[in-house]
Amino acid sequence: MIQKIQRNVAIAICAFGLFSCTENSAPLKYSQEAVKVPTLFAEGIISSKMHNEFNLEFSPNGKTVYFTRRVDGEPQKILVSTFENNTWSAPKLTSFSISRDEMPSITPNGKQLYFASTRRIPTEESKGNFDMNIWVTEKENDSWSEAKPVDSVINKVQIEGEKWPSSNESSLYTQDGKTFYYSTMMRNSKGIGIYTTTLENGKFSTPKRIEGLLEDEKYWISGPTLSPDGNYLLFNAYGVKGGVGGEDLYASKKTENGWSKAVSLGNIINTKHEEGAAKFSRDGHCFFFTRDDKISAEEDGIWSIYYIETSYLKLESLFN
Repeated sequence: MIQKIQRNVAIAICAFGLFSCTENSAPLKYSQEAVKVPTLFAEGIISSKMHNEFNLEFSPNGKTVYFTRRVDGEPQKILVSTFENNTWSAPKLTSFSISRDEMPSITPNGKQLYFASTRRIPTEESKGNFDMNIWVTEKENDSWSEAKPVDSVINKVQIEGEKWPSSNESSLYTQDGKTFYYSTMMRNSKGIGIYTTTLENGKFSTPKRIEGLLEDEKYWISGPTLSPDGNYLLFNAYGVKGGVGGEDLYASKKTENGWSKAVSLGNIINTKHEEGAAKFSRDGHCFFFTRDDKISAEEDGIWSIYYIETSYLKLESLFN
């Protein structure tokens, strides 16, 4: 029990790192043991092992965490927890999560929170079998505004007979508030890909697909995020030849010509289980991801959120 408490405090400090670093200009402090291997995040509080939890995001000061939880028989929702009295509070449903919602992503200034949702866009009607789009809510004092769909340049409502994953947008992410990354399967393309778009004067530019990440565009790749220094693009990919699970995490390195061919994060992260939903703490010291614990390919496991200190990813060595 003592070890479990120490572990939860250590995890809280890890997520809390940006606040301590920026406010006090002091180095980050952790438990007596370095977090060298993937460890459950806030076990029993956020990673419940009872429900599916995945895809977290921290507020700019690191004191609030948003994440997705799916309870059996119910659509997933976005919950929130705050760091109080050296632990994480019991998660609560966010005010804006009123439908099947997931993948929260907060801008660096903390003023906008983007997420994916299956709710109907008021001006459009989906005629397909499953339609997910990007929505945004804005911070107003201490609360979030009513969510609105983003520009139709990004959101593509399904047409007659269209099926998932075509025209489903998710995982909108930005590191600087200007360049955004997200994943979708554009009409007539072979698989889900990662696209970039630039926000200027409140408008998104025409999305461009990042090519050459894997050997074949038929693979489904999603969940883009950048390393703290912006030199690596991380994402999850499904069914890639040579992968160890159904879905694994990969990294691509920034080059003078764009992004390099991606490589697996290796067996410290990827296992026979499925891994995805990469994110970093705001100070970059910790790396978070989701892993399921299914016993066989035929069974659905429970997704939980894990973390490890970023230095143990050894990102640079992956490309040597």
